[in-house]
Amino acid sequence: MKKLLQSLFILMFVAISAIAQERTITGTVTSSDDKLPIPGVSVRVKGTQVGAVTDANGRYSVNVPSGGTTLDFSYIGYVVQSKAIGSATTINVELVSDAQVLTDVVVTANAIKREKRTLGYSAPTITSEALEQSGSASALTAMVGRVPGMNISSSSNTPGSSTRIVFRGGTSIAGNNQALIVIDGVPVDNSSVIGGADSRSSVDFGNRANDIDPDDIESITPLLGPAAAALYGSRASNGAVQITTKSGKKGKTQITFNTSNTFSSILKLPDFQNEYGQGYATDYDGSVVNEYFNDSQENWSWGAPFNGAMQEWGQSIDGVRQSKPYSAQTDNVRNFFKTGFATDNNLSFSGGTDKSTFYLALNTLNSDGIFPGAQDVYDKYGVRFNGRTDFSDKFSAGISFNYNKINARQVAGGQNDNSVFDNVLQTPRDIPLDKLGDLNNKYNGFGYTDANGVLHADQYGYYGSYTLNPYYILQNFTNDDAINRITGNVNLEYKPLSWLTIQDRIGTDTYSERRRQLTPKFSFSPIDLTTNQGTHVSNGGYQIDQFNVTEIVNDLMATASHTFSEDFKGSLMVGHNIRQRTTSTNRTATNASAGLVVPDWYNLQNSNGPLNVITDNISQRRLVGVYADLNLAYKNYLFLEATARNDWSSTLPVQNNSFFYPSVSGSFVFSELIKPNNILSYGKVRASVAKVGNDTDPYQLLTTFSKGTILSGFGSTVFPFGNVAALQAGSTLGNPNLKPEITTAYELGTELSFLNNRIGLDFTYYQNKSKNQILAIPIPNSTGYGFSVVNVGEVQNKGIELTLKGTAVRSADWNIDLFGTYTRNRNLVVDLGDIDQVVLGGVSGMAIVAAEGRPYGEFYAVTNQTDAQGRTIVDAETGLPLPTATAQYLGSYNPKFQASWGANITFKKHWNLNVLFDTKQGNKLYSRTKDILAFVGVSEETGGQRFGLPFPNSVYLDADGNSVVNNSVFYNKQDYFPDLNPGVNIIDGSFVKLRSAGISYSFNKEQLKSLPFSAVSLGVFGNNLFIWTAKENKYVDPEVNSGGATNEQGFDYTAQPSVRNYGFNLRVTF
Repeated sequence: MKKLLQSLFILMFVAISAIAQERTITGTVTSSDDKLPIPGVSVRVKGTQVGAVTDANGRYSVNVPSGGTTLDFSYIGYVVQSKAIGSATTINVELVSDAQVLTDVVVTANAIKREKRTLGYSAPTITSEALEQSGSASALTAMVGRVPGMNISSSSNTPGSSTRIVFRGGTSIAGNNQALIVIDGVPVDNSSVIGGADSRSSVDFGNRANDIDPDDIESITPLLGPAAAALYGSRASNGAVQITTKSGKKGKTQITFNTSNTFSSILKLPDFQNEYGQGYATDYDGSVVNEYFNDSQENWSWGAPFNGAMQEWGQSIDGVRQSKPYSAQTDNVRNFFKTGFATDNNLSFSGGTDKSTFYLALNTLNSDGIFPGAQDVYDKYGVRFNGRTDFSDKFSAGISFNYNKINARQVAGGQNDNSVFDNVLQTPRDIPLDKLGDLNNKYNGFGYTDANGVLHADQYGYYGSYTLNPYYILQNFTNDDAINRITGNVNLEYKPLSWLTIQDRIGTDTYSERRRQLTPKFSFSPIDLTTNQGTHVSNGGYQIDQFNVTEIVNDLMATASHTFSEDFKGSLMVGHNIRQRTTSTNRTATNASAGLVVPDWYNLQNSNGPLNVITDNISQRRLVGVYADLNLAYKNYLFLEATARNDWSSTLPVQNNSFFYPSVSGSFVFSELIKPNNILSYGKVRASVAKVGNDTDPYQLLTTFSKGTILSGFGSTVFPFGNVAALQAGSTLGNPNLKPEITTAYELGTELSFLNNRIGLDFTYYQNKSKNQILAIPIPNSTGYGFSVVNVGEVQNKGIELTLKGTAVRSADWNIDLFGTYTRNRNLVVDLGDIDQVVLGGVSGMAIVAAEGRPYGEFYAVTNQTDAQGRTIVDAETGLPLPTATAQYLGSYNPKFQASWGANITFKKHWNLNVLFDTKQGNKLYSRTKDILAFVGVSEETGGQRFGLPFPNSVYLDADGNSVVNNSVFYNKQDYFPDLNPGVNIIDGSFVKLRSAGISYSFNKEQLKSLPFSAVSLGVFGNNLFIWTAKENKYVDPEVNSGGATNEQGFDYTAQPSVRNYGFNLRVTF
């Protein structure tokens, strides 16, 4: 019995000891906002690796080892809480949401996460919620108005169209000025290659940054200056857009379905005159018109005033002409277009365990645009997977993968036969364009069957000799695009020591793009030779453009951190970067002169003569860099960062291919030294100085060769000619001594918040200087070349950026947040060496230039003469304006300032209303839309009294050259408007837009407790909704552009009209 009692005592002692060493704590974690449980909360025993994650009901259970005294509860978006264990076995916690959590940590260069207070440069963050509010299919367009310092142009605002993003005025005269696009730390391609021969016949196939689905984005951090982006090397000399995609969260797997369905209509059409119709005046004297000719084949609307009388029009076919009232068709252009529709769907799965997380998303975007039929369609399909796992306390790995498949069919702009909008705009004001869509109707079509059943395939019944039926163009001219793209990265992280982290990340971006341009072969003569004399002839054509791009980027980084004392700590990161880019471009077409042999067979084998090999290039470039990043912190209020990088570029000569650039930045959070008060909540000043280099494109060091061409008065001969091949030196002389471009940037700023963070201010002043510009400048033809590549020129940008935020109302039911931004950039081309200007783009008679002593992107053209008071000088005999003797500088396409203002209103945490306005002021625009409308006499300015008035606000010069107010010398509009000086078409491009607006309702967990959903939200939205333009711009949205995302901006060469979008959104989470 004694032994038994001893044994029982020993067993009891062991059990009590075991209980004393380890015990189980349980509990529930809820939100202070709605008192509902939070799944996925991390529960850790402080100082150990022991922990748990709350389940779908917010419950947890954790075994606390001996010595455990405190539990830490953490979850993204909530303040971390610590609870003493004591003798408790149940600990329930209510987490408090922290609106600052997501904005206090930003993703900087190389995907390094930093506290915002430590940064010595501007690095604002745009959240996924802000992107979603716009309802835009483009993440870049969704950023408009959200952050100062960004000049974003959204072109037509349709899926797949171009979006250009430039920070702080750009740095390069002839090079790429767009910001680098970075996804999860890996730079990706953002090429923009317009279709068509050039911007005068452009097809907008967009730029590659718009391939990413906004639904996959967690946040975007614009790194506006070189100091912020220096670690990315020369590619980031224009700043960088750091995109962080979504990742899984630890806890229950979530399934989210998001659908947005969008309707589209034209935002702005020209203002038309509705007083005069088809034809022109043939006999007039002063203010009296004696005769009009109703020319039924004309695109001109210089005919007689409308009288409403019945009138025959068009061709006589089978002895019959159509009749209609001679009156204005006020909506014939607007009614030509239809309401577009797009559906954007995203299905995602996300979740994780203590060790691993994953995010998988499938997305589709299917759009049918505003043009009749199905000739402007855009279909994008994508899949994204992000995953990460901790193999141990020291080793982890992650992978990011994205695949996109895009098929698009786009409508051409410009002035060629294939430009639908150009032909639409030339429709006389009395022609019912919207009723001409039935091409089987013999009065509308090309090729017809007569009353006896005989087919006349070579005749047309359409009224116009100088335009094609736009419906025929849509049905027969085709521009197809097919893209397959893969982006992604694999990253490995190893922590051999508590203070040392080694990371290697290899990323790739590879895509193949194939374009097909189909131009029909036809020869049509009019059925009725008494009314129409014009023939429509095309030799046809078929062109294939093949673009292949592959980029591989590898970064190896080692980061050491050390706490020197309680007040002083630091870290040092050293890295090695390799970037290799390989591209191939092949553009081949049927014979440029003779086109196709057989109509409607689109194959290169159907070429009527030798193939036209337009481009056949392969290029490979490599850049190797080493870099370092030192960060020091003192007492959590004084911070210093210094970076250094050296690159070796394969595109520069050996003696100049190495370039070094450093940066230093610092911040001082002075509010930490001020006694807490109710006025100043937070105060910080920051400063940075940085230098960054930039290399050049391949093949700039040597003079290249191309196929030979012999020009003569009888045409041109392009080799190979028969069996004879020939090459000739290119027109640009290479330079084996090129040096890198260098940009030096300075930045000062402050961040302030007041009244318990209810009012916030962020102000930045910056100055950038870029020198050693790499340009191809004109040289005398006597050298045998037209241009020479040299280092010359300097560009300067300086300006201010301001963000204001305020909470006007904050209560249990209401929250009203207001915000605004302001940007002013002053750009100057300081020096161009021995030349006056460099041409960036334009047309005959009008150039967009970089001119010494003037802002970048200046318009240069002959225009109407004016006197010292700005009055137009006219000819004393004809009353017509006199042209300037030489071309004049007429303003830049860059705005003098930009601003935005908006509001977010939340009611009872269910309803949300958001609105955003933005403006650009002081920018100029060249509009061929204005020019062609004036030519054919349909614009509003061509209406009114057309004869017998002096030119508005005009003078003529007397014998001594003095201005005499003109009240007696009359002009007629029919002589003036069809032959405008190019500079007259350069107009004020200022505008104000209602950029976006929306209202949504979010159901809370209590409302959904009986349903299988954990979250549901429903909303309506709109973007690009309304526009107010300058008084002289009655023609186009100033953001449309025929140059895509290139440096040729402010160039409306009958560009596609922009659209307003509006629709509804549903998001459901299971």
